[in-house]
Amino acid sequence: MPIFSNILAQLKKGNQLALRVLYDDFGASLYQLAFHILKDEEHAEEIVQDSYIQLWKNRAQLSDDSNLKALLFVICRNHSFNRLKIINRNRSRFVKFSVEELEQSYYLEENPLEEKDFLDLIESIVIRLPTKQQLVFRMSRFEELSYQEIAEKLQISKYTVKNHLVAAIKFVKEQIQNNENQGYVYILIYFFLFK
Repeated sequence: MPIFSNILAQLKKGNQLALRVLYDDFGASLYQLAFHILKDEEHAEEIVQDSYIQLWKNRAQLSDDSNLKALLFVICRNHSFNRLKIINRNRSRFVKFSVEELEQSYYLEENPLEEKDFLDLIESIVIRLPTKQQLVFRMSRFEELSYQEIAEKLQISKYTVKNHLVAAIKFVKEQIQNNENQGYVYILIYFFLFK
């Protein structure tokens, strides 16, 4: 192990060649680990790069007896599982449409009364929001204003606008999910809330 202790010492001094040696030695194995977890070549490549970047950024905190191989594998595994959570969270945001729901969506375009029912449902929920959230939600979803435009009109920061909107959308989604008449609502809510 003397060669790795030398690499560790060089890495701690900021020698990029030491990082390159570690990449050459373990990069392929880290890629296999990330690919095994993520089942995606592009994500696996990014995870390997992120793992080496994290090691590089934290090189000064490494102890003299650090096991660089084990450390890289732990970093890679953690990054892979974190990415997998993000991927799964993003997938769950998309509505899976059945043929019936798509036919119903087409029917709604032809039947403005159904759409009016949906808008009435949204309105009955929105009026229960706190005043600021209600105002931000209406400006964003009904008037289609940007965060910046809303912030300027209300004289608040864009981040405050975003926080109000996130809380409002969460409340509206929860209330719609609790509504018994959900048949056509899921398709419309997707386009209404995630636009």
